[in-house]
Parts: sequence; C-alpha cells; structure tokens
Amino acid sequence: MNNQKMGQERYHSLDAARGLLMLIGIYFHIIVFHYEGSWLGLVGWSTHYFRMHTFFLISGFFSALVLYRKGHYQMLDNRFKRILLPLITLAWPIWILLTFGMKFNELRYENGILSSLKQSLFQYIEEPWVLIPWETMHLWFLSFLFFMSLFSYILRNRFSNNFFLKISKKSVRLIFDKPWIGMLVFCFSYGLLLSALNKFEAQGKGGWSSWIWVFKENGLKTFLAFSFFYFVGWQMYHFQEKMVHISILTYFKTLLIFSIFINIINYSLYYFGYNNPIPKINAMHRNFYGLNDDKLDPNRKKQKVTFLVNMSNEAVLSGKGDTAAVYVCILELGEPSGIKMTDLGNDIWKSTIELNPGVYEYKFRNGLHENWGGEPDGWENRKKLDLGGCGFGEYDNRKFKLENKDIMLGIFCWSECSDCSGNDIPFTWSKEEQKKENYEVFLVNKLFIFLMNFLVPAYTMLVLSFFVRFCSKPSKKLKYISDSAYWIYIIHLPLSFFIPAFFHQSNIHYFVKFLISSLIVTLICFSSYHYFIRNSFLGKFLNGKKFN
Repeated sequence: MNNQKMGQERYHSLDAARGLLMLIGIYFHIIVFHYEGSWLGLVGWSTHYFRMHTFFLISGFFSALVLYRKGHYQMLDNRFKRILLPLITLAWPIWILLTFGMKFNELRYENGILSSLKQSLFQYIEEPWVLIPWETMHLWFLSFLFFMSLFSYILRNRFSNNFFLKISKKSVRLIFDKPWIGMLVFCFSYGLLLSALNKFEAQGKGGWSSWIWVFKENGLKTFLAFSFFYFVGWQMYHFQEKMVHISILTYFKTLLIFSIFINIINYSLYYFGYNNPIPKINAMHRNFYGLNDDKLDPNRKKQKVTFLVNMSNEAVLSGKGDTAAVYVCILELGEPSGIKMTDLGNDIWKSTIELNPGVYEYKFRNGLHENWGGEPDGWENRKKLDLGGCGFGEYDNRKFKLENKDIMLGIFCWSECSDCSGNDIPFTWSKEEQKKENYEVFLVNKLFIFLMNFLVPAYTMLVLSFFVRFCSKPSKKLKYISDSAYWIYIIHLPLSFFIPAFFHQSNIHYFVKFLISSLIVTLICFSSYHYFIRNSFLGKFLNGKKFN
C-alpha cells in the first residue's frame, strides 16, 4: 500500500500534510477575519480542532529525525538557523505588512480604496510607535517550536533513561500496535492535561501573540498543550516503520465510537441542568440535543426573573435603530447582544424574562454590541463590581441563583453592588455561597474541558492516516507545495487581511467574495514563492537549500 521505508530521505505523506494543512490555514484566516458570522465560520473553526495539533505532531517527528540522523548539536544548529533566525529577522517586515493590511481592512468598511490606502500608510507617520513589532502574530508558532526543540534536546541528551520517557514511548507504541487502547490512552491523556491546565482549547486568546507569550500564564499553558503533540510526534519517530501502515478505517471507527461516548456524557450533563462555561458552545449543544424544550424536563418549571438597573450615573448609548437602550446579557443564554430592557423613566431600566431554576451569571450592557468584546464595549466596570462584592469569576459577572419562585434583582446602580445612593442591596449571590458552589462548579467545568478536548487526538490521527493512505507516493506537485509551505506560512496572514478588504463594499455574495479572495491570496503566495523566493538566498535561508 505504501512505498515509504524506514530511513528514507523524505516522508512524502508528512510533507504533503504539512503543505496542505498550511493551505487550509490561508482559508481559515480569511474566514475568521471576514466571514466568521456565516456558515463558513463553522467550516473554518472545525479545522482549528486539529490543524495546529497536527502541525506540532509532524514537527516533533521531524525534529527527532534531524537529531537521530545528524546528532545533537547539528539538530540545535538546524533549529537555530531554520526557526529562530527567520523569526527574528522576518518579524519586523511581516509586522509592517500586517499593520498595513489590518488598518486597510478596518478603514475599507466605510472609505474608498484610495482613501483607505492613504490613511493606512499615514498611520506610520501619525503613530510612529506602530512601526515597532510589539507582537509576533502568527509567527508565535516559530517561537514555540524553537523552545520545544530546545527542551526536547535537553530531555533526550540528559534524561534519556528517564522512567517517564520510557512509559510514554510504550504508550505511543500502543497507537500502532493496539490502536483502540492506544487512542484511548492518547485521548484520555490529552483531555486530562487540558483539564489540569483549566484550558478549553490548546490555542489561547488575548495577548497570545506577544513576544513573551510563552512566559505568560496563558502562553505557558498553550505551550504545554501543543508540546503534548510535539512530544507524541517525537516518540512516533521511533516507530516510523509502523507509521506507514496505519489504517484510516481504524482511526475513523475509533473517532466514531469515541464521539458517541462523548455525546452520551454531554447529553447527560445538559439534561441534569449543567452548563458548559463557554456560552456559544453551551447554546449550540443545548439546541443540538433539543434540551431547550421544556417538555423534556417537566419538573423544571420556569420562573420570572426581573432585572433592574439605575443609569443615572451613566449616559445611555444607542441600541437598535439608534435609540438609546440598555441590555442585560446572561452568560448561559450565549447571546452577547443581550436582552433589551425597558425605560421606566427616572433613569430606571427593567427587563423580566422566564428562566429554568439554576445558577446564572449576567451583566448589564450599555448600548447594542453584537460581540462579546471587552469592557470598552459597553460592559459594567469589572473592578468596581469585584470591589463591591458582587463580581464573580474571570470577568467579574453578577450572579444569582434561581429556585422555584420568582425573583427581582436590583435596583442596582450601574457598575455598583448597591443603589445610586450608596444603600446596600441584599445580594442574590454572596461570596459565602460562592465558596460552597465552587467545588461542584470546579468539577463540572473540569469535566466539560475534558470532554471538549478528548476527541482532538482522534481527529489528529485520522488526518495523519489520511495523508499516509493517499499521499505516500512521491508527487512533484505535493513536494512543491511542501517546499513552499514555510514561505506561505510567513506571508499569508498580511494578505488574508489585505485582499478581502477590497471587496467589503461590494454587493456580491459573501461566498463569492471568499472564493475570489482565497484565489488571489493563493496565487500571490505561490507566485511570490516561485519567482522571488524558491531560487533566492531567502529560499535557502528558510529551507536550507535552493531549488532549481
């Protein structure tokens, strides 16, 4: 079936995976930057579930290959020249292109092409600090990869007989010798790791692209999450003769059975009233399982909840139709724009809705904002709520517990835990209640994290088996794509901002816009590689050699 052999010069299937997954990255970024709100967003984010994980797994395999073929010091030298130096030297020009593309993308929604181009250029004169590359953006992958290579070198060189390394090697072997048991260990271990890290997905958000991200809490967690796949890929090198015989059907069956198992547990959690901490996923899953229908649980009768807020100390912003409005956003409902409140006069706003008994988090929001966003986007002040004693959790949300009776919350003063005269309002949720609830919430959240990440290794192995099955034979086209992947990875992000922006004011269908933008970005990436990079000093700098 496969013509790959141990010790071969090239692993055609892994090369193909690296190149084609990079191409998917182009379209993923075009979607999330411009078309996330459409059905394309679902397609794009579905690739996010395995794409970077597979990249790191393949990177671990090739890092081990370099070490065992060329030696320890040659491996470090290779990683320094191929990863760290490109990161340092190319970060600034890529940053300039990125900031230009991002500014043009922002301005193009309201301005013409020439005006947007002019203002995008003038930003470097008006705000010269923009010229400084504060962030690595998508080049974070290179910084992570370099540190992973460095740590793997230390582990291999200094702790080669470590008990943990021996056990992990045997565990990885199970993936090939006994796929069902091996994949169960693989999936369980990764789900457990993400639960321990309290991280809902490997790749983090919020400042993830800064230069020192790897040293920050969220960055360190991301590093450990992806290092797991890098380490598995490294260990897979020891079983390269087995890798070429992995069965796509086996891993498809594994994914299918594991998916059924996960969905049964998910359904049970939602049925008994537990909520996923991620609002979008919570709403999506509840709709998928049909658990928003009260008929499925007749014992949970809905109760009326009245929200009241005093806006006398805050100017009310416009809502829909440019009419001033205040909204109440309930985390568990998963709607960032929130529910519009009614102006009762005297700066008092009210909203009454029906909810099932349970614990809920909420916040008032000034004006209409259709995304979750941050505090500048109309949210109440987090610090004030926390200091006042009614802010809970990561975002200092208000919180209440609904039992089998109607409840009235407020009248709270905006961003305060009391009314606007300084009088205390009996809290519907106290710090003492929070302590009692913490343990159960802690366990449920950990379980949801575990379930959300359990299938990631299964998807990764299915993707890998696909390339082993269909891309193992030498192919000039796939080799070319693989050779170009490094350059495409570096250059594609600025283009993903810039090119689609030309079509913002066009009336053509968004799917047509996506197709045209994707085609243009792809052509520019490959053309620039072919004519300016492949046979140049830069091509040698990136790939270690020039191509004829």
